Amino acid sequence: MPRTTPTILTNLCMVEDLENGKAVLKYRSPERYKKWSGYAFPGGDCVILMTGA
Repeated sequence: MPRTTPTILTNLCMVEDLENGKAVLKYRSPERYKKWSGYAFPGGDCVILMTGA
């Protein structure tokens, strides 16, 4: 019996304004996204912003 299992790990990050009780969400309209619509966290690409000192 194998002791290892192939696994895919994912990570979510929610941007939340605790003072006002709001979060950043994206609305995917059923007219444009027929297979999967509704509210979702925006993103999908990892973007790293670097600033020089």
